[in-house]
Amino acid sequence: MAKLVGKMISLDDPSYRSFLELPKTETVSRILLLIVGIGYGAISIASQASYISSFDSALLQNFLVPGIFIIFGILTAFITKVGMAALLWAGSKALGGTAKYRAISLVTPVALLPGLLGAPHLAGLGDGSLGVNLLLLIGVVWMYLVSGKIIQTVQGFTATKAYLSAGMAFLFLASVYYLVIPAS
Repeated sequence: MAKLVGKMISLDDPSYRSFLELPKTETVSRILLLIVGIGYGAISIASQASYISSFDSALLQNFLVPGIFIIFGILTAFITKVGMAALLWAGSKALGGTAKYRAISLVTPVALLPGLLGAPHLAGLGDGSLGVNLLLLIGVVWMYLVSGKIIQTVQGFTATKAYLSAGMAFLFLASVYYLVIPAS
């Protein structure tokens, strides 16, 4: 299973169809989402290490507060998956896609994996260093490429139409991000 997900991350076309045809696709999708959520939580723990270490209780420092960060990381991953799947579905629907939201939603956690590269930037680590910004850029571009493959497979689009659809979803997401996040 890990080999198949690795092929999907490396943009191997047939692996996306194979993933959707597996009897345990839903279980693997949930496991991937859990991995992404734990990754989000770990980045939050790393970015808040001084806050966590400020507690006097070892139980709070070593278990409860990090556990809360992990739980919120998993919740954030779930919300991100729902939102991203909705955007990918809507973008592909606008171009004539007929697949249901659920089909795209099952594969969306694969697109979130490269997004973990951008987590240090979003957590405020690295103080805007070139390396952290480069990781963010690589993560976003990689997510876009995987998203295009997802749409291409699920909707049966040509590559051009799939990447146009994914581009519309990412453009919408970027415009919302621009409106919500204040300029520095």
